[in-house]
Amino acid sequence: MGRFLKDEDGSVTVEMAIWSPMLISAIVLILDFAYMMVVNADMWHAARNTARALSIHRITPSEAPDYLRRHLFFANEPYDIAVTLGPETVYARVVLASADAALTPVVGRYVAGELRASISMLREPF
Repeated sequence: MGRFLKDEDGSVTVEMAIWSPMLISAIVLILDFAYMMVVNADMWHAARNTARALSIHRITPSEAPDYLRRHLFFANEPYDIAVTLGPETVYARVVLASADAALTPVVGRYVAGELRASISMLREPF
């Protein structure tokens, strides 16, 4: 019995069994938030490109929503897209619910709100 009490083989296994779920959870949460930030940055990029293309008359107002959707890298997400054209300004907006932007359902369940990218630009004269 004394030999068994002094033997320390397997002591790291207990620590690993305790800490590994927390470590894996932290890594998954970091990856999930990073994915959400990549989706948000892509939304800003697509909205800016669309507003710019419309402001310099490269595309027509009827082509703008499709142009914006084509420039979104994560095309399978249910984006809410709006492009409006005023007399002097162009406005492009992309909205996505945070739950739809999450990589795992865990973050989508606890993060409320939405990711939003709104760009307005002045129109170039003809």
